[in-house]
Amino acid sequence: MSALGGKAAGGDDINWQGVAVGLVVVIISIGIIGVMNASFPIDIVVPLFGIIIGGSLIGFGVHFVPVGGAPAAMGQAPGIATGVAMLAAGAGLAGLFGGAWAYAATGDFLMSVLGGAVGGGLMMAITCLMVNLTYVFAMGVPAASGKIDKDPITGYTFPEYKSQGTEGHGLPFISYFGGVVGGFIAGLGGTLIYIELLIIYSAGLPILLQTTEQAILPLAVSLAGVLAIGFFLVNAVLSAYNITGTIEGPHDPKFKRVPRAIIGCAVASAFCGLISILIAVPLPF
Repeated sequence: MSALGGKAAGGDDINWQGVAVGLVVVIISIGIIGVMNASFPIDIVVPLFGIIIGGSLIGFGVHFVPVGGAPAAMGQAPGIATGVAMLAAGAGLAGLFGGAWAYAATGDFLMSVLGGAVGGGLMMAITCLMVNLTYVFAMGVPAASGKIDKDPITGYTFPEYKSQGTEGHGLPFISYFGGVVGGFIAGLGGTLIYIELLIIYSAGLPILLQTTEQAILPLAVSLAGVLAIGFFLVNAVLSAYNITGTIEGPHDPKFKRVPRAIIGCAVASAFCGLISILIAVPLPF
């Protein structure tokens, strides 16, 4: 289209008409939950905001994660040789498991959210380490960025190490750092969603199924976990479309697209959160 005078796709600008439509979706979702709030034993408006924040954190964290796709597998681009959605979901799931175990053991909200964040960051730290070992010792390539000439953290320079005809290779320290930070943020967001859903299901499912909270706990935990995983996939795929291909980390020019991802993930999380909450909320009539 750009050759015909149209606007090239994949830029960093925000579609404000789309933002307006998304804002309407968010307001309607919050309004419906506000109406249903009167028929529920606990407040469900605040958990919906928690879900929206958690989804936005997932989308934000995904943009830190270095993804190189197929070019990285051939040593022609920096990053991990997989897709954005798969890698983000993997980091998120590791964080989610850590946060879920912490919540089951302690019941402390802050400790559980931090546990999920640490789990996601640790998964990415191990992944990035093994990827760099593979690059260096199996493929024989050093870590070199194709987007910047100098690592903003270590000060190491890249041009003299970058192979001709490539966009770089390996995982420079800034990419490694971004991966850990991205896993930390995504794990935090996913755990936040899980805990909010679990609180709602623990209170609502016993009423719907006419049983005790203790009897319904395994179902509540399973349902919250499955839907939290679904939230990860939804927000990771939205972020992948926003990134459109590969990204080296926070120094990559594509990182400027983060505001679009946060808006999109917030809208998607509001709608998905509405559906997820309505599962356990008795009708007010």
